[in-house]
Amino acid sequence: MSVVIPALNAAGTLAEQLAALREQVGAPAFTTIVVDNGSTDSTLAIVHSFADAGMDIRVVNEPVRGINRARNAGVAATPDGSVVLICDADDVVSTAWVAELSATVSTKTWGAGPLEFARLNSPRTRSLWGGADVMDLPGPTPFRDTGHGSNCGFTKSMWSELGGFALDVVGHGDETEFFHRAWGAGFRLQWAPEAIVHHRQRDSATEMLKRRYKQGAAQARLANRPGYPAEAPRYRLGGVLKSALVAGARAVVSPVTRAPGWTLLGTVALNAGRCRGLATRQALRGEVAK
Repeated sequence: MSVVIPALNAAGTLAEQLAALREQVGAPAFTTIVVDNGSTDSTLAIVHSFADAGMDIRVVNEPVRGINRARNAGVAATPDGSVVLICDADDVVSTAWVAELSATVSTKTWGAGPLEFARLNSPRTRSLWGGADVMDLPGPTPFRDTGHGSNCGFTKSMWSELGGFALDVVGHGDETEFFHRAWGAGFRLQWAPEAIVHHRQRDSATEMLKRRYKQGAAQARLANRPGYPAEAPRYRLGGVLKSALVAGARAVVSPVTRAPGWTLLGTVALNAGRCRGLATRQALRGEVAK
């Protein structure tokens, strides 16, 4: 079993994540693989300090930057037959994370667990992102893209069969596209409610709006890719514009100094991104038709 952590200039947070992995309870033996994705800070020195203290940890270098390149490099470095768990360098896994998440993984299933926001984020930061305590399984019958890149597990054989994480999906949706293909290939999600990851959110309103915009654009683009699940939502320009206008109108009467105002502005940015993604899809279809 291996835990893969993509890392790019993660010196400010990586030690906390590695300490959490070192303190796992009830977990089978595992190796931690930190994929250095071109760091210029002291990320590598932190990894070496944990190795010197006896932790089963090693570094894989992937100089070409990109989260999916780093994930692929880390998974490729695991032994054949491995179970692979992935988390992020700026989050903190719970003490039962390895044991709980690995228990969901089999030859035909992948695992995922909740993201928790209260531990690592101030009330103000959480309000920017909607104020949720936990991002859990979205209802009893989700459309099976569930599996955050910061909290997922699968077999190396599944990764090999699917051809790894796509390198042409960047910004957002990078892991979502992978699990869409997994679903289409007959693999199924197993939810691990106790495999909690404490997730760190960006504390900048500008960053939140940029990320919501990119997230929306990715959602619209992904809906046009092969393997997109039939259960997943489709986006139409009229509905997206209506959602953006309603949220914008509500934001006008809800000051952004309060949580609802930021949430509404985030919804506007999300739907603006979906409009951009839909426009990109239409342009691509036009080029193909020519």
